Amino acid sequence: MPNPPKIRRIRTEELYVVRDLAMIIWPRLYRNVVSPVQMDAIISALFDLDTLEEDMDARGHLYWVAELNGKPVGFLSAASDHGHVSVHKVYVLEDYRGSGIGKALMQAALTHFDDAHTLSLIVPKDHDHGIGFSLKSGFVFDHEERTRVGTYKLTNYVMRKTVDAPVVS
Repeated sequence: MPNPPKIRRIRTEELYVVRDLAMIIWPRLYRNVVSPVQMDAIISALFDLDTLEEDMDARGHLYWVAELNGKPVGFLSAASDHGHVSVHKVYVLEDYRGSGIGKALMQAALTHFDDAHTLSLIVPKDHDHGIGFSLKSGFVFDHEERTRVGTYKLTNYVMRKTVDAPVVS
């Protein structure tokens, strides 16, 4: 990656950037995890603009976007509670994975939540790429969590790490 990404926090009126990226990333990233029938419903449930706004307003999620040459290439959402930062979503366009963008997004969240001492990341159980990213980033398995998105039941791994180590080696 020739230039480092520009990472910036986005406002509610910019959440369409998150939705638009998710519409590109999700179908490719989860095609082997989620059936095509489930895909549209899950994307709609997770990335509808009203849902994203509710995440910000009611759940305290903050969103960051990564841009290269003015083009959005990834995003992250996180919230903090008493020194624990929960990363709820971190996604990067396929062509830019492995280039440090996920690391830069996580660092932006950690810089914002400067009292952070632990960090958790939710990864779908059957998502090998996400599990690999988590392990490479120094996370360890904490517990399994069942969740419902619309009418669909999913199982996630909650990965956890202390913040005294770098986000990605």
